[in-house]
Amino acid sequence: MRPLYLLGILLIAVFALVVRLPDLTDRPMHNDEAVNTIKFRELWLGDGFKYDPHEYHGPTLYDATLGPVLASGARNLTETNERPFRLVPLYCCIALILLLPLVADGLGKWATLIAAALLAVSPAFFYYSRYYIHEMMLVLFTFAAMGCAWRYCRRPSLGWAALTGASVALMHATKETA
Repeated sequence: MRPLYLLGILLIAVFALVVRLPDLTDRPMHNDEAVNTIKFRELWLGDGFKYDPHEYHGPTLYDATLGPVLASGARNLTETNERPFRLVPLYCCIALILLLPLVADGLGKWATLIAAALLAVSPAFFYYSRYYIHEMMLVLFTFAAMGCAWRYCRRPSLGWAALTGASVALMHATKETA
């Protein structure tokens, strides 16, 4: 049952990816997305990240964007489009689905598969996983913290404790309101 269960999670994640990838550039950037793109540009140009506690959020979204933007072949912001930016929250949603097995022994395998399927087809998750803002990344790190803490409670180890702490740190680095 375990290989079939993991195959089910993987197939659901692939389905979620396949339905989210098309047409990432069809909708113009929302103001929040454009602001995040400008913040990424500052980091990309070597100006670093300057945290302002009264405005904006942490650097993890911008740091994670570097890979997709470089993979796009763009040498500057004018050579990009919405796609590499929107890939970051999309990948976070897929990672969220793939992390669900962390809590399967508490939820049950069928409930975990159903949760994965609901995440894959949820209109809200569909929309926010294609929207270049911090929320999907925050949800991923929050669930990772909960899942790793659950694993630690089930079988205490330094590894699970460290992963829980790292997830909490990433939550805070993503959005200080975490």
